Formats: sequence, structure tokens, C-alpha cells
Amino acid sequence: MKKIKFLISLFAVSLLMASCEEEAWENGDPAMEHVYYFGFEDWGRNNNQVIFTVKEGETLAVPVQFHSERVRNYDVVVYYYAAYSEGGAVRGTDYEVVSEGGTVLTPNANGAFEMQWPKAEKGVKNIYVKVLNGSAPNLVLWTFDPLAEVPISNQDVSSTVNSKTNDYEVRAFSQNHRVTIDFEE
Repeated sequence: MKKIKFLISLFAVSLLMASCEEEAWENGDPAMEHVYYFGFEDWGRNNNQVIFTVKEGETLAVPVQFHSERVRNYDVVVYYYAAYSEGGAVRGTDYEVVSEGGTVLTPNANGAFEMQWPKAEKGVKNIYVKVLNGSAPNLVLWTFDPLAEVPISNQDVSSTVNSKTNDYEVRAFSQNHRVTIDFEE
């Protein structure tokens, strides 16, 4: 009888603990419910020193991840940038950013390429870069605007905002916001 009482008590405590965890998650900071995170999937050593090498004529798939814990009734838009290093590669001459099917993508007026996450569902997608000239200098992909006036800082959340609407805010990882692509002939 003692074993049965002990097992019933253990089971009840387990249920109680499980419900507390769920309640704590559900009653978390409501201000954070519509904040999502976006960044490159390969973290390297958290130092933005991830380097991919691709040969002329090839297309490189660079994985990015979107973190979300809930499905929503809206789509989330994030932005990424293809910016050359000093004296660097030129879009249209040395490389193109393309879709998975190879269609050339055009950046918006701010130089950003757009990526959508339907219903704010978490996942991994790829940014595709086709190398046209293997002797060109390297290219850097960013999840922040490389020409932004506010420097990127893990101490200032406002500097990590990738996109923001009335429905959501997307923050980019401060220690994983760029990758370098080296071109080879």
C-alpha cells in the first residue's frame, strides 16, 4: 500500500511540475511574444568569422535560421544584405544573389534582399549566391545593414533590429550576423 501511495504521490507531483512549466511559459513577458530572431545557421565560434569558399560558375547555399515558438496568422519579413569588402565584388559582374531555382533577385532601394517566413514558423532557409567571376575579391553577407549609422552591439537591443512592424519585431544575432564568401577560379 505504501508503494501505491508513493507512486500516486510521485505521479501527482510530476503533473504539478509539468503544469507549472507550461504556465510559466504561457505567462511569460507578453512584450516578447512577437519578437523573433534571425541569423546564419553556422555559428563558427560566435565571432563572425564563418567563411565559405565557392568556385566560379557555382552557386553557394548559405543557411539562415528563423527562431519562433508559435505559428501566427501573419507572415514575417526579414532582410539580408550582400555587401562587398573594400575594393570588392560587384553584383551583376562578380556575383548574383539568386533564388533556389536560379532567378536573379533584386535588392530593394536600401540594398536589402527580402526573405519571408510564412505564419512566423521557425525554420532554416538558404541564401543563394552564384559566382560569376572567381577572381573577384570576397563578398560578405549580413543580417544587418552594413551601412547603418548605429553600430551593432549586443549591449543595445535596438541595434540588433532587422525588421519591425506593428505585429512583430525581428532581431538579428549580434555575434553571428555575417559570413564571408571567398571566390575561387
